[in-house]
Amino acid sequence: MSDIVNQAMDLIRDEMAKNHDRPEIVLLGEYLTERLQQEPGIAGTLLKMKTPLNAGFEAIRDHARKIAKGRYACVDDKTGFGIACKKWGIDPDAETDPSAADGGTSPHRGGNDAQALAHERPGSEPGGVDALDLDALLALGV
Repeated sequence: MSDIVNQAMDLIRDEMAKNHDRPEIVLLGEYLTERLQQEPGIAGTLLKMKTPLNAGFEAIRDHARKIAKGRYACVDDKTGFGIACKKWGIDPDAETDPSAADGGTSPHRGGNDAQALAHERPGSEPGGVDALDLDALLALGV
């Protein structure tokens, strides 16, 4: 890898280490590390930001707040990673499938987010789910 790619990897890994207790930052870091390995040309863009992972998460959270109904919102993986990519200045359409690495079975990736985050509300159909908890969603960084 080139020096600029190594610098970008170090930036991402350092931010992940500083935020090891924030799964949403770690998830974005894993995703961005994978993208950087596949697309080394994005390294220069990432190095322009001091905290790309936090910036990406803030962009996702801002979007979730805009679409929230009360305290509830849902941002799927593709939309969330796309929003972060736009914040980072990289092409969201060239992104890798974030659920491909584990077949979509990880609780932090793929199709299980809705099931992991769903909360039954009083008055809803028994066993039914009619909203997602924004705080829980944002805690996972989706």
